[in-house]
Amino acid sequence: MRDVYTVTDELAGRFDAVNLGRGVPDFGGPSPLHAAAARAVRDGPHQYVASEGTRELRAALAEHYAGAYDPDTEITVTAGATEALRCALASVLAPGDGVLIPEPCYDAYPPLVRSCGGRPVPVPLRREGDRYVLDPADLPVAGARALLLNAPHNPTGWMPGEAELAALAEFAVRHDLVVVADEVYEQLWYGEPHRSVATLPGMRERTIVCSSASKTLSVCGWRVGWALAPARLTAALRDVHRFTTFCAPAPLQAAVAAGLRWAGETGWFAAQRAEYAVRRGLLLDALEAAGWSPARPAGAFFVLARTPVTGDDPFEANDRLVRSRGVAGLPMTTFHSRPERAAGLLRFAFCKRLPVMEDAHRRLTGSLVKGDV
Repeated sequence: MRDVYTVTDELAGRFDAVNLGRGVPDFGGPSPLHAAAARAVRDGPHQYVASEGTRELRAALAEHYAGAYDPDTEITVTAGATEALRCALASVLAPGDGVLIPEPCYDAYPPLVRSCGGRPVPVPLRREGDRYVLDPADLPVAGARALLLNAPHNPTGWMPGEAELAALAEFAVRHDLVVVADEVYEQLWYGEPHRSVATLPGMRERTIVCSSASKTLSVCGWRVGWALAPARLTAALRDVHRFTTFCAPAPLQAAVAAGLRWAGETGWFAAQRAEYAVRRGLLLDALEAAGWSPARPAGAFFVLARTPVTGDDPFEANDRLVRSRGVAGLPMTTFHSRPERAAGLLRFAFCKRLPVMEDAHRRLTGSLVKGDV
């Protein structure tokens, strides 16, 4: 299978296109965060710290989550959310256990599940109008041990409503599932605030919440993440983490602790949401003007859009879009267990500087050129 990221990057580079395929901010987070990192690199710590994370960062995370988790027994700092997810899965799965994954899904999930001996079980997210929904009736039962729940969701922007979330929680309790909740986009929502599944009745004791500074503070390359879970699940997860990376980068843990506190005190998360909402609006408007059919994301920083050509090969659609409009998206083949389900679907990221999004808007809404569709 072709690597969608490499193909997209090469295509965008060849035609000098605005590349909205990569879900990575093209800016480096707030300047106070940089200052905190510089201080930490200068002053330390520079050696190993406690495997579960520095006391300073675990305390800052306890504050960030309003005291919902004990920093000593229920919070673990990891080398990014991806490591948190893998440690969570490895700590709860036995060989052959099924893991329910709403699909389309972030393409790292199935390999992560398999690497832990599990079996990915796709559950369809279905598009209704301009949004995606999950029907609990589509949740299979046989052999399932866990639910890997990403909300706000990559790539659809889906955020389960109260009824959907309640149904998922009821299903998990009834079938004694562990929920591994990837909530890296927890601060990015455009309407109803994000609500963690762990807050629903019966869910805290069976949920491992994974998040990170990557999307929360726009520093994807720092690789500082965390896992929140009751003490019983945390103990098992820490055993895996200790022999995976041992500890996350020590100076950057200090910087993230300072950054979380600064962001909470200054209202930066709300300001970031407002900026992303503007870019989201530009992208939705531009895709509709170009004849595409975008879903309206309730959270995260992606728009999943359908090409005007029914059943279109997503690589060919992306190629035409780059050549005719000078904008690249990301083909969705690796986000589906069956690549044919990605027909006509591209993901566009709006986590880019405003001038970049304005340029993409101009290109997508400009005059049609030869070969356009």
